[in-house]
Amino acid sequence: MPLFLLLLLSSADAVYLQHTAAVELFGPDSGYTETTREVMIPLTARGVRRYGTISTTYRNTWETVEIDARIAHWRPGRGDSEAEIHEEPHSSLLPGGMLESSLREVYISFPGIEIGDTIKVEITRRIRRLPLGDFYSFTYYSSSRDSIHQGSFSVAADPGIELHTATSGGGFLFRDYTGADGLRHLAWESGPRVPIPLLPFSPDPVFQSPRVTVASHLPDQVSSGLYRSLVEECLHGVPGPGDSLMEAAGNEPSELRSWVAAGIEYLSGEWGSDPGYTPRSPIETLNDRAGVCRDRAVLLIWLLRGAGLEPFAVLSSYSAPVGPYPGSRSFDHMLVAIEESDGDTLFLDPTNLLSPDGYTYTLRGREYLPLTPEGAPLARFPDPSGGDTLEIEIEGGFVPGSAVIRGRISVEFSGAAEELFRSMLSSVDVSGREELLRRLFRALPGSTISLSGDPASPGEDMGVCGTAEWEYGMLRTGDSTVIILPGLSGIDLVGSRATAYLLPPFRERVFVETPYAARMRISLVDLPSGTPSLPDPVQMDNYSLRVELEGDTLVLCECMSLLPSHPDQPQTLALREGALACISSSHRTVTFR
Repeated sequence: MPLFLLLLLSSADAVYLQHTAAVELFGPDSGYTETTREVMIPLTARGVRRYGTISTTYRNTWETVEIDARIAHWRPGRGDSEAEIHEEPHSSLLPGGMLESSLREVYISFPGIEIGDTIKVEITRRIRRLPLGDFYSFTYYSSSRDSIHQGSFSVAADPGIELHTATSGGGFLFRDYTGADGLRHLAWESGPRVPIPLLPFSPDPVFQSPRVTVASHLPDQVSSGLYRSLVEECLHGVPGPGDSLMEAAGNEPSELRSWVAAGIEYLSGEWGSDPGYTPRSPIETLNDRAGVCRDRAVLLIWLLRGAGLEPFAVLSSYSAPVGPYPGSRSFDHMLVAIEESDGDTLFLDPTNLLSPDGYTYTLRGREYLPLTPEGAPLARFPDPSGGDTLEIEIEGGFVPGSAVIRGRISVEFSGAAEELFRSMLSSVDVSGREELLRRLFRALPGSTISLSGDPASPGEDMGVCGTAEWEYGMLRTGDSTVIILPGLSGIDLVGSRATAYLLPPFRERVFVETPYAARMRISLVDLPSGTPSLPDPVQMDNYSLRVELEGDTLVLCECMSLLPSHPDQPQTLALREGALACISSSHRTVTFR
């Protein structure tokens, strides 16, 4: 085996000997054909688990899939065998009994798979039509979590079809020629690719991979076309909301968003065959009291127009990059926006039940496409570096005869930190929340920390308070007592785990999954005897710490900023330097003599 391939295999669960995709474009009347071919070898037990069964999804109302899959066993005498293939409704539909949906999932299982076996899979997807409008787009990713020995992407298109192409990440050999068949052929080849690690605080591999996108339309054309099918068609001929409905729902944008988010269920038995792709009027969504994100967004637009505002729809994606050339299938989420008088954009997500803001922090920095009658270019959600805070206040004292402090704790949240803690706390039964809070703030057993407010209701204030105890470091030597005060690394469990992930400099690109600044103030009385010698303060870009004496009270103030969501290289370096300082005890050490 070549040396370079051995190097590629060192950290992978599998190696792709072949990773190819081929697209045939003949226009809306003839449809589109997408064929992917993979030849892979699992290298670890984890790789065997991952590739023992794989799956693909499709919509049987507008496309079909054909699968040819087999396994070649490496041990003599076992030979080759065909994969076992079966089809089910998509797993996301089962909890709601949505079995009439067109969304299907095909499972491909390889019996008797072992490390070193060779898996061969070819999937041909024939698209008869595209949903919501004939806007075709396909993106080929040349890297993955596993090693890729050889990759290629090819396009065969009728010469009359206008194509838009873009590459990101480089490393491709490109050819553009007219074949003997009279078709235009475009081909991209990529050599060996090392695995992209799937690690905490790393961007998902799909956002890091070099890629090629081919599309039939520009973003502004997709914007105006999807506006017609997702907004205009849904609202055409629908009378405005009545006074009684507006009185119940409210007139302010935030009130209307909350009303839709709380009052419209996500599951419904009346979705139709293509949920999310079959436009529905707001009246239908109201009558069902249910709908997917696009149904809720159209309902919210209708209500906002009834309040005299001019909202517009926004399409984005959690699962993959949207740009540079999106198509009908490029989006998995829809929300609403309003241009404010100061030029800022107010985003309103009518599916978001936990964030007090207009949309979840997980969309920060992601691309979105505004839907307007005249068309609009791609834009990005803001990635703010402020307003996301976890405020911890502890007032107490040293417990004589022990290395314990006891005090009153109060915690306040805002922004991403509030959404994160609402998500955690609302997923736990009320009886278990006190124990969860004790663990989240590293309090000793016997501490009583309680929650005020309902975490599942973002309109209701939420806070934490109680009486708790924490251990601290103590050493007596001669006539001196040395104490190491507890800091954020010992009290904020979420932040300390994030800090631990930041420490190893094993990658340049970082994605901060929950951006927030943790700020803590500890005020302690009943100090050990003697005159205190205070440590030097620390002031860095993403971290600060100071210990001061205010009369008879010892005060520690500490801040660790895990911001922004998508730091550049200098910001990543600052995050790591702050993380190292946060776990250091030297700047929290006080000596009493």
